[in-house]
Amino acid sequence: MSKNVDINEVKKRAESYLQEQTDLLMKFCAIDSESKYEDGNRKTVDIAEEVLRTISGIEIEEMYFEGTGSHIIAKIKPKDKCTGKIILNAHLDTVFPVGYAEKFPPYIDEEGWLHGLGSGDCKAGFVTSAFAVKIAQEMGMLPDKEIVMLYTCDEEIGSPTASKVFEKEAKGAECAYVFEAAIETPQGHGVVTQRDGVILGALDIKGVEAHAGGAYMEGHSAVKELAHKILKYYDFNDYEREIYYNVAPVSGGRPNGIVAGDAHMEFCVAGLPTNDSFAEAEANIDSLAESNEDPVCETTVEHHMLFPALERSEDNSALVELARKAGDMIGLEISEIDDPTATDANWFCYYGVPAADAFGPVQRGMHTTEEKILIETIPQKTALFAVMLGIMDDQAANH
Repeated sequence: MSKNVDINEVKKRAESYLQEQTDLLMKFCAIDSESKYEDGNRKTVDIAEEVLRTISGIEIEEMYFEGTGSHIIAKIKPKDKCTGKIILNAHLDTVFPVGYAEKFPPYIDEEGWLHGLGSGDCKAGFVTSAFAVKIAQEMGMLPDKEIVMLYTCDEEIGSPTASKVFEKEAKGAECAYVFEAAIETPQGHGVVTQRDGVILGALDIKGVEAHAGGAYMEGHSAVKELAHKILKYYDFNDYEREIYYNVAPVSGGRPNGIVAGDAHMEFCVAGLPTNDSFAEAEANIDSLAESNEDPVCETTVEHHMLFPALERSEDNSALVELARKAGDMIGLEISEIDDPTATDANWFCYYGVPAADAFGPVQRGMHTTEEKILIETIPQKTALFAVMLGIMDDQAANH
């Protein structure tokens, strides 16, 4: 059913909510929200749900995981026919340790930037998506689709529990919109349809301790063996394909008068462009344990997927076309881009749901204590997605 999309009214409402959105972000950023910090998670979830309850007919539930916290699952269903299901996603956890919110309190500078830990990554994503839905509902522009809004609390550590929520809600979903911060390009705001995957792991070596002076030749140094492993690991780097192998941190041994009996390294593989490319990286990693320079040493290695890859597809690109059309209507240029960093958009792709990312406001300084968002882009991105919701049914009908 065609919706009446009044662009001027959408913009007006987006501007009218800006102060409320700004106040909400200031409140969010004053709360410690490190992944797995349940007290901060509870405070953040309570604030978010208070906002969501202002959306008429919304159904809110939580999925709790001990030691992690609660994920919000909020759903709006059309009153009449339902032609599909879409997912909106942002995360509410941050990388900053407990105590940092007090040490680096949020503030607004003279140039119109809101400084706050987690402001761009990704609390502004909640603010943008929730108010876009609110505006679209107020104006009768919601599509004839079930809207599932997932606000999670462990993205910064790879979404080990949120991915279970994604797997459940992916069933029957036609697409997912992820509200990480916007990426500026010469062609305007970039919508991301390709992101690389990441593997994390650890390697341990067991050697034989011995006195470094009196019995040196009886020892078998785990640290020396680790040095060989590290050099071999860095040889896996594929600079042409931009697949990067990195080691950190490294540890081993006891006092320096003892040949090291143990050594440990942690590592990552970043820049995996497709989900098929994981097999090659995993084989490289596993080869580290197949033989040792010192045959007396024993090597064990473990690894796991932190994020799968978000692979570009025609279905992903179609989501950009919808954003580009809405952008033309409100005067915001949109382009399709890729980005090497990983987000929850990767998980939706992994579970078979086309996804597009970076629908949040413009940010700077992500993962640093200088993190900030450009306030004037909050109403821009709120209006953009409200219009996208308003023209979604027509876009689907035309295809």
